[in-house]
Amino acid sequence: MESATMSFPISKTYFLAGLHCPKRLWLSICRPEDASPMSLAAEQRIKQGKAIGVAARESFKNGILVDGSLKYCLEKSWELTVVGAGQGVECLFEPAFLYDDILVRCDVLRRLPSGNWEIIEVKSATKLKDEHIADLTLQQYVLEGLGLTVEKTSLMVVNPMARNWSVVQDRFCYQDVTAAVMCWRGQLPQKLAEFRTLLTEPTAPQVPIGSHCDRPYRCPFKDHCWQNVPPISIFDIPLLKQDKLQNLMESNIWNLEDIPAEFPLTQKQRSFIDRMTEAKPQIDQDLLKQLLGQIQPNQPLYFFDVETHSSAIPRFAGLHPYERCIFQYSCHRLNPDGSLEHFEYLHTENSDPRLPLLISLIHHIGDRGSVVVYNQSFEKGVLQQLAAAYPNYGANINQIIDRLWDLQVIFKKAYFHPGFRGSYSLKKVLPVMAPQFCHDDLVIKSGNEAPLVWEALLECSVPDRRAEMAQQLREYCGLDTLGMVKIYQVLQRELKDWLGLARIKWPGII
Repeated sequence: MESATMSFPISKTYFLAGLHCPKRLWLSICRPEDASPMSLAAEQRIKQGKAIGVAARESFKNGILVDGSLKYCLEKSWELTVVGAGQGVECLFEPAFLYDDILVRCDVLRRLPSGNWEIIEVKSATKLKDEHIADLTLQQYVLEGLGLTVEKTSLMVVNPMARNWSVVQDRFCYQDVTAAVMCWRGQLPQKLAEFRTLLTEPTAPQVPIGSHCDRPYRCPFKDHCWQNVPPISIFDIPLLKQDKLQNLMESNIWNLEDIPAEFPLTQKQRSFIDRMTEAKPQIDQDLLKQLLGQIQPNQPLYFFDVETHSSAIPRFAGLHPYERCIFQYSCHRLNPDGSLEHFEYLHTENSDPRLPLLISLIHHIGDRGSVVVYNQSFEKGVLQQLAAAYPNYGANINQIIDRLWDLQVIFKKAYFHPGFRGSYSLKKVLPVMAPQFCHDDLVIKSGNEAPLVWEALLECSVPDRRAEMAQQLREYCGLDTLGMVKIYQVLQRELKDWLGLARIKWPGII
């Protein structure tokens, strides 16, 4: 292909992409078609970021929003800034500035009593990150290049302890980061020069893949960069340090079976490779029996799963930013005689779902019998938050918490299968243990998607579409608990066969 040129501005979004990964910058500008379609989660982050920006504006009086086409924004921003310097305007929202082929927008540009300016960056995060300093440094560089005096650079992040979002002054934490920006400023010329040189190259730079492809979020070019990585690879080796990963990649070793016997690995890592390459299950039957024996005998079993929603801007009063709000549960009750019943709750109104859901849950989960979950720490945490929010129901909730039993522990400690691909998540375990029950045919395929669909349901006014999304949520959450039932039944039958325990009466197994 032809060399890229800098005939168009590089935005701060591209600049930050380059800091994260130079190859991502090159692909973003020179091969944007190689990006995967934007995920629901990515769309939600953009939407949330915009909403946080709007909410932050209420903290400033007499501000002017610079809106419209880019050409209009550039002209209007400069005009208003010049007027502001002459005592006419005190605060601008979203002004755009272009200097040295770099385009930036400031979330807030505020005139200080001295007549100089303060750049304020607003983030939906709850704490300062390195990228925030780089972001503000680039903005300062552009504004000062245009002749403005930037006296101060500041950051506004969401206050995670804010309990009442309607109280404007409690929404954000404000931090002066001027000193940090001045320290970072020394790196800026070199970084800009590197990126400009990079964008004249005809091909993408060679950057090793790794954990950074998923941090802090999945890179839109990960599928492109990882297309030749096998399904089970060196990246699945537990706790393998980056230098060893780098060594294997430089040797063009990707498959586990190609790793030399003399390559330095821990005993746990070597054991993982051996199990995966043997391609057969390994089960600790004694430990499996011990773990299954923890279930309360001769009682119903409640297979329980919840879905939660969290956001920077709390949807309902009484929630603080990013607090988990439970909006759905599914519960399959497996009775001692083998019969199976299903109970569920999905809140479909735009109101706080916690109390009606809690009342439904207490009604359907009896006071005896183990409550089977998958990843106990999550469900336990959600239930504890409910107990704190509704102390009158605390005894009921704690009684459920005391009966929790974690099915996932079996696959962490006692049951290994190469088909799990080195994972013990339900989405990896279920297709192996009960192939007819998996999420591939569902519209919602992961727990990250469920709260986004629920949010879309609340905001939708079309009855048929609302009903469709509600059904999708019920199918997803219901399959999680039904899948746990099937896994449990498979484990019990296999253990009886292995140990010849024909006389043992496992709950729910005839």
